[in-house]
Amino acid sequence: MPWPAKTSQQVLEINLISAQDLKPPSSPRRRLQTYAVTWIDPATKLRTRVDKLGGQNPTWNDKFLFKVTPEFLASDTSGVCVAIYAVGTFRDHLVGTVRFLISNMLSPDADTTPCFSAFQIRRPSGRFRGVMNIGAMVMDGSGFPALEKISAIGYRDLMGEKIQHRRKKTPEEKPKEEEVLSSESCENSCAEEGEGESSTASSSSSPRTTTTTALKDWNGVRELAGNKGLTVTASGFLCCLVTQRSVHQQLTPTNHTIER
Repeated sequence: MPWPAKTSQQVLEINLISAQDLKPPSSPRRRLQTYAVTWIDPATKLRTRVDKLGGQNPTWNDKFLFKVTPEFLASDTSGVCVAIYAVGTFRDHLVGTVRFLISNMLSPDADTTPCFSAFQIRRPSGRFRGVMNIGAMVMDGSGFPALEKISAIGYRDLMGEKIQHRRKKTPEEKPKEEEVLSSESCENSCAEEGEGESSTASSSSSPRTTTTTALKDWNGVRELAGNKGLTVTASGFLCCLVTQRSVHQQLTPTNHTIER
């Protein structure tokens, strides 16, 4: 039974669900981390995310959309290819491949109804090891404007584009946001200046008190030097500012000596 030609463009959805009983890595210390690549045209390949927890039984559950024609769906030789790779240190290794025919999985009566099937995985040696669970569905292509310029896209990429489009701000919202940011920055700068002034004032008040006390002692030393005929140099002035007690201790015995 041929596919009904509703539109000239249709979308084939392929869901790479999971796989079971993959061949384990040669080294027991290595953990199997796999991803799958699917395509209809070898020029356009789409890949799933990397499964890091499943090991030999990975789960991806990634969906992909392919733009197809009714002629492609009606052909008995039209198929979808899938390749499973294991993440390696220097390069990724091929675990196995799957190829299934659209005519064996989908029927013209099952329009917009998903179909699920399990396929054997062929290893690079030619032997079969493990199975892969795949879902497929045909939809109307008019509801996917993203496929007008490209032939295939993943659901995650499609949703990412929609989210970025929603996050784009209108020109009216941008000036409002800039005003809010400028007011916040002004408040923060004013608060920082206030804190800086208070800290400067508190730090400067203590040196003033110390300087005043040191100057009083220096004036006393000058009066004493003027009365007793002592010579005081600039070094003595610095010593008085730094070590006040030492100056008093040095001047006291000198005074007694002069009086005698």
